[in-house]
Amino acid sequence: MSLHTDPLEQEDQDAIILDARSGDLESLKEIFSTLIHPKLISTCQDADTHVTPLHMAAANGHAEVVKYLLKMVQENVPEQLSSFLNRQNDTGNTALHWASLNGNLEVVKVLCGDFGSDPFIKNAFGHDCFFEAENNGREELEDFLLKKYDIAPANKESKDGEVRVKEGTEIEQVTREAELAGQQKQQGTNDETETLAQDVKNLDVHSSN
Repeated sequence: MSLHTDPLEQEDQDAIILDARSGDLESLKEIFSTLIHPKLISTCQDADTHVTPLHMAAANGHAEVVKYLLKMVQENVPEQLSSFLNRQNDTGNTALHWASLNGNLEVVKVLCGDFGSDPFIKNAFGHDCFFEAENNGREELEDFLLKKYDIAPANKESKDGEVRVKEGTEIEQVTREAELAGQQKQQGTNDETETLAQDVKNLDVHSSN
């Protein structure tokens, strides 16, 4: 039986994203070996948030899933690897942003060390992965990034009221982020933490149904 190669229905894309979110590597391998051609991995994303399976796997620390998804794209549609690897969601966050914010060092090593993810991409708030790691207290991960890219650490004072993401949490897109950011700018506030928190949902995927 030949593998499906036509554009995927959104329902199918959502199922793939859900498997990546929960770290179900066996399910993904079965899907892309018996049902769907792996070249379609790079086309999967949430219709509203533009979140990809790679975003979800990276956010939740599933390094083997991250590696599998990227290898399948690399082997089947190598010309799409860079765009898939560095794809930004609706607020400009890449998979590397989310992995850095959540302190998922092994994922970051796969993204940057094995596949060359761009660490200098900035999200809608002007933050790159270095900022997300530093601002959320991910010292080991920050040290890895600084050493890998030979960047001297910045001496920044800590800010009161910063939001830190608990281990094991999942980041999710909120469609009102851009609107909230615009409102804050108009009000003349520099409190980006409140807006960034809209991109974080404290949900332990390992305990979810």
